Amino acid sequence: MDQQIELRSSAKKQSLAMVLLLITTILWGSTFIITNKITQIIPPMFYLGVRYLIGFIAFLPFIGRLRKFTKKQFKIGLIAGTLMWASFSVQTIGIKLTTATKSAFITGLSVIMVPIFSAIFFKDKISPRIWISTILALIGVSIMSFIGFENFSIGDLLILICDVFYAIYIIYLSQNLKSIDIIGLSLIIIFLNSFYSFIASILFEDMNYIFNDGAELIFTIENFGILLYMGICATNIATLTQNYGQRHLSPTKAAIIFATEPLFATFFAVLGNELLNLQIIIGGALILIGILLSIEKTETDRSFNSEIELKELNKG
Repeated sequence: MDQQIELRSSAKKQSLAMVLLLITTILWGSTFIITNKITQIIPPMFYLGVRYLIGFIAFLPFIGRLRKFTKKQFKIGLIAGTLMWASFSVQTIGIKLTTATKSAFITGLSVIMVPIFSAIFFKDKISPRIWISTILALIGVSIMSFIGFENFSIGDLLILICDVFYAIYIIYLSQNLKSIDIIGLSLIIIFLNSFYSFIASILFEDMNYIFNDGAELIFTIENFGILLYMGICATNIATLTQNYGQRHLSPTKAAIIFATEPLFATFFAVLGNELLNLQIIIGGALILIGILLSIEKTETDRSFNSEIELKELNKG
């Protein structure tokens, strides 16, 4: 009886995890057009530094959670934060140098990299259904975002590099989230992202432009409002929902939900200037089909669920 209750609890947690990862992806989708526009004014690394500093300050009331962290858990935070910054920093520069829709498509390639890297590094067995789901999602992203596709640029290459780091980040989190406090981990990750970004800004960006020549353009109420949204909603809330969601879902299933990011990115781009057309509708439909297929029970998912259930039962 107790075991059945635990199993139902685990199923509810996975359902909640899928909803939270979808919220995460919507928040991320909103950032493409915002980042593309604001980095034309604010240098990318300084922008990331301020964004994550705001996120870190908002998390300060929870800093006491770090007292219970072990050296191993701090190490997990250090590695996760470094991987996330490596991914987001090159992505931000890439978004500045290309279009929002184009960057959304290339970012979507991380979806296909997750199961490939999982198979290479951990010899995970990926069920045919998950592969089909992943491929459908990738095709959907391709159809939706191959609109006005220009020549390949340095921005596109940087986002491809972002995909590699991010796929490894997704897998690493999924391997280490089960035994660590989510808020404490988020604090470490957000702090490192701000710290690394400010160091990179000091080393590689024009401080004279930021604090003198471009100060009137950078330090405005409008930009501050944008940075608050990016720091609190797109950073803090998204990090918490992502970390909780990935604790209760397999890496591949999480990656397929993340495949909706270009769908939402294109939606927000349409709210800006782009027009909705048949390509976007067809591409979005294929992505949703891929997600629905991934929700079906597979051997990979049952194996992942059993691991979580055993851990929960052991706690009792």
